[in-house]
Amino acid sequence: MKYILIALLFFSIVTSASAASWTSTVSTNSSSWSIYRQSENLSFDYSQSVQGTVSPVDYHGRTIHPYCSVYQEVNENDVRLRDRTSAFQGSYESEDTMSLRSDITNPVYMNITKPIGSQIYTIDYFEQWPVILKSSKSVKYSGKEINDREFAGNNLDFAGSDLLYNKELTKETKVGLLLKGMNATVLATNNAILSADFMPLKEMDYRITAHTTGIADLKYQQTGSSYKVKTSIYPTVNEGEEQYYGTYNITRHIHMNSDFENYTLPYDWLPCCGSCGWVDMSYYDQNGFGAGAKEVFGVT
Repeated sequence: MKYILIALLFFSIVTSASAASWTSTVSTNSSSWSIYRQSENLSFDYSQSVQGTVSPVDYHGRTIHPYCSVYQEVNENDVRLRDRTSAFQGSYESEDTMSLRSDITNPVYMNITKPIGSQIYTIDYFEQWPVILKSSKSVKYSGKEINDREFAGNNLDFAGSDLLYNKELTKETKVGLLLKGMNATVLATNNAILSADFMPLKEMDYRITAHTTGIADLKYQQTGSSYKVKTSIYPTVNEGEEQYYGTYNITRHIHMNSDFENYTLPYDWLPCCGSCGWVDMSYYDQNGFGAGAKEVFGVT
């Protein structure tokens, strides 16, 4: 009872007809770590083509100043895409396509172990809520001014561009984001969190080709998996930023991949689970057998 009061562990899953979220917090006497995830069973396809002139409009005897604004945002299990374009008077063309698939069919598992005689708790999380997001966009503009911002993120990694104050702009981007699953492991005692690893199985492919006549700001960041307890952050392991003022032709391709496959499942210590029905049980039923399960299911 002492351990339960001092080392508080909270794990909650909330579901609806097609959406689900879960959260967990590990708290000790001196530090804490938490995680929140949200996704749903979703299929979405989108396409649009626009061609015209941004020009003044006469309405009820007054002139409305010309303006074009386009905004879109997607966030599914921390797979994110944001885009904003605003243009003043001039010629404007754009084409957009987007495809999104996400699935929450598989259950989320949490496993807590503490060997006899040890003061260290090991809390493992296993999530398989995959997300696939693909997007392409092209913009062609000539006129008074256009600003275009784009951001693609995948579980702490991101790439994006800010193309500002352009009188002429031609841009084409293609983005592919894949999330296969997520593992997380926390090691803690009653007094402190020793380590925490957030390990999504993810991939990002980001391509941009642009002709700019204003300011072009290009950024990317790749984040490590090991949590820094003192600063409460995941450290950046790879990042870059470039700025261009003037007229430029820019081509950039960024590919990021993080693979944290967990090859030791909670039931792997059992010697003959393939022939005794163990693999057909739910994880919670397996966990309910406790340490004596080895004698029941062991081949000897």
